[in-house]
Amino acid sequence: MRILATVILLPLVLLSRPVSGQVTGARADTTAQPDGRKSWLPSKLVPGAFYMPLVGEGAKSGPYVFRFKAPPGTRIPAHWHTQTMHQTVLSGTLLTVMGESLDSSRVQRVGAGGFLVTPAYMRHIEWFESETVIHVETQVPIETQFVNPNDDPRRPTRP
Repeated sequence: MRILATVILLPLVLLSRPVSGQVTGARADTTAQPDGRKSWLPSKLVPGAFYMPLVGEGAKSGPYVFRFKAPPGTRIPAHWHTQTMHQTVLSGTLLTVMGESLDSSRVQRVGAGGFLVTPAYMRHIEWFESETVIHVETQVPIETQFVNPNDDPRRPTRP
């Protein structure tokens, strides 16, 4: 009987403990990297917003996972990506319209805990009424193209 209890209970005890390196009790806007660093970097695509790379590098092929933080009032004009994006809203609310007709009457509101898949090449607009943090999983290389090239903040400004 004692052996049977050990065989049943030991796996349950081991599974209930955090795996080495697993973060427990982390807030939605923080992430501990293996060396303990965490830092938000300014977004080159969305002025005023920040991102935090977690897995992968933009220059190397493979998975790319990052967090995106947008302040209240942020609007991202119509654009599309060359890779499918899997997004989980960690805090705040993402508002988006997808498709050829970017009619704001078709808005989708994705709140904390919500999940959204944006297929590659799908035109969409996004905006945020409050500070919002999103966990994004995709593949690199990835490009973001704005429907109206004048909306692209990477475009050099003319004097």
